[in-house]
Amino acid sequence: MNIKQRRLENGWSQEELARHSGLSTRTIQRIEAGQKAGTESLKCLAAVFESSIDDLKQDQDMIEQKTTVPPKLPEINATEREAIKFAQAIFRKPKKGQPDPLWRIEREAIDYAKRLLSKFKT
Repeated sequence: MNIKQRRLENGWSQEELARHSGLSTRTIQRIEAGQKAGTESLKCLAAVFESSIDDLKQDQDMIEQKTTVPPKLPEINATEREAIKFAQAIFRKPKKGQPDPLWRIEREAIDYAKRLLSKFKT
């Protein structure tokens, strides 16, 4: 259970937790936002929550592991890149008198290229 969950379980605001722990409200905000807490801050929080420093460190480590390395996506090859550029180049509103079927075909090609591109964006 992370610091925020522990605080909410006690029905405290960030300001109340800061008062109980002797830390600043800004420190509480930073810790809850994912910044790693220092040893002294952990000691204060452990005392307030009647927990061990090790438990709080484990909570922080678990949060850090969840947010660190996003999976690497495959790169787009040159052919796919050219297809996407072509589709983007032809994407424009139809001019007056332009036949509707052509617009639909272009739109389908663009949608396909966008779906393809979305698979490779990071």
